[in-house]
Amino acid sequence: MAHESFENEKIAEILNRNYIAVKVDREERPDVDSVYMSVCQAMTGQGGWPLTIIMTPECKPFFAGTYLPPKARYGMTGLDELLDMIADRWKNEKKRLLQTGDEILNFLKEQNKESLRGEPDVKLVKEGFTQFLERFEQKYGGFGSAPKFPTPHNLLFLMEYAKKENKEEALKMVEKTLCQMYRGGMFDHVGGGFSRYSTDEKWLVPHFEKMLYDNALLVIAYLEAYTITGKDLYLFVAERTLQYVESELTDKKGGFYCGQDADSDGVEGKYYVFDPDEIKEYLGDYDGEYFCRWYDITYHGNFEGKSIPNLIDNPRFEERNSRIAKINKTLYPIRRKRASLHKDDKILLSWNGLMIAAFAKAYAVTGAESYLRTALKAEQFITQKLVKGGKLLVRYREEDSAGEGKIDDYAFYSYALLMLYGATFRVELLEKALSFAGDMVDQFFDFENGGFYIYAKDAQKLIVRSKEVYDGAVPSGNSVAAFVLYKLAQITGEEKWQELFHKQICFLAGNIAEYPSAYSFTLLALMQVLYPSRELICLEPSGEEIEELRQLGERDSNLAIVVKTKENAERLKKIAPFTEDYGIIPGKTQFYLCTRNRCQAPVDSLKEIQNIL
Repeated sequence: MAHESFENEKIAEILNRNYIAVKVDREERPDVDSVYMSVCQAMTGQGGWPLTIIMTPECKPFFAGTYLPPKARYGMTGLDELLDMIADRWKNEKKRLLQTGDEILNFLKEQNKESLRGEPDVKLVKEGFTQFLERFEQKYGGFGSAPKFPTPHNLLFLMEYAKKENKEEALKMVEKTLCQMYRGGMFDHVGGGFSRYSTDEKWLVPHFEKMLYDNALLVIAYLEAYTITGKDLYLFVAERTLQYVESELTDKKGGFYCGQDADSDGVEGKYYVFDPDEIKEYLGDYDGEYFCRWYDITYHGNFEGKSIPNLIDNPRFEERNSRIAKINKTLYPIRRKRASLHKDDKILLSWNGLMIAAFAKAYAVTGAESYLRTALKAEQFITQKLVKGGKLLVRYREEDSAGEGKIDDYAFYSYALLMLYGATFRVELLEKALSFAGDMVDQFFDFENGGFYIYAKDAQKLIVRSKEVYDGAVPSGNSVAAFVLYKLAQITGEEKWQELFHKQICFLAGNIAEYPSAYSFTLLALMQVLYPSRELICLEPSGEEIEELRQLGERDSNLAIVVKTKENAERLKKIAPFTEDYGIIPGKTQFYLCTRNRCQAPVDSLKEIQNIL
């Protein structure tokens, strides 16, 4: 609609004559998008983008729809016809339109008052698994038919379920999906990174747009699969994806850009596809022919006469091919010169939180210091550019920071800080996580019913103040917040965090009961409390033991690790008062393993702890 209608002079003339036109960036104003998407769903039974709303000057909506062509076609009303018709009704039937707006607003307010509560129950987790199993596509992986979306948090849930329930079937679904996504054109085999989704069942033909949040969550999923299985393929995919992010989506100051468009020179996918003659021209006959055989580049092509590099029919897809790596290194800069991609260079705090978490996990898994440096630099960028007066902002671009932080910003950033703490055990990161999580609770939490509102109590008021729980392309702020609250309760031992988590998880349990698999990150949070969890208090561990502790935390998501040293003892006491009871003996390392607030006798060997675990 942006090109078809909003650049159309006739429609512009109608709009300017009769309307005040407002175009909303849903990345910068997710609160506005959420409220009016719920209007569309209430009025039409479905939602989607682009979203078209017509409302009164008081912001009360009386028309909602999604895509509208500029002129009527295929049975669809044209935007020009609709605008003229509503303008006429506004003059002649204004009272009726105002009444419709009031009715819709009253409906939304009543709906918003509903308070669903439930108790955490393993039945929800098992039902979620069953629903994924029923929708699993056996041949190429993924869930349901085309188009196929990666939705990595679904895979994270299934991996956690496989560990907790010893369910091999859950891990098989994940592995099939991860392998096939990598083999297809969803993954950019030349430059690394993933596109948004696949238009076909094979993961071959993607919508070529690359988004930061997809790549962050996919890195986390591939690294988790590597941690569980030890298979090098998953580490390789994660490494190449992070390499892409560092190369093309990282600002010099440290923040991460939103993504890259699908179109190059006005043609979708042109940047990514090849024919054999092009490849041989770039690489020469010898390497060119080898590259074409490896990635199925043919004269008949697989996408509009050209070929998307892929490994779908390559039986050797799991190996690290040094020759191909060298060829890709040659081809990558050539590809960047032959066509251009528009870059969305906004830096969104919430999405940056996810990517910081991905780099933190990469460091925890591999020990590569470069990943930690990237994560810490991005975290410092947020501190410098996206925190104002102690409050978080939504976005940064070209020295301009703006937008009142929403629940996703606070939840995802707190999550990132906890991931960084788990990778480094630096107390200042834990202090920050506690500070912003505290602000999140104060500004967004419904203390009566549980759940976090999408915008803060002192923010600009919309027609309703809603809560989002659906885990869509990214996890909801509510599900990530639940995870944050539980981790803080574990690490600090403070009852207030436990009480907040209980209220939040009961709110979520009530809201996901109808179809649990649509709330996979909430299921992950549920599993924290439904399955045995433990805390490990470590006194004066050595550098080598810190490395082992990082990896230990990666293998067991229900294990919270607290590291106490002479240097951090006083600061740690303020945020986790129970640690004062664990005295440091000079020159001696001790480990206390605790379950349900009861600790075993200390041991001085981490191997003993690993044996128990």
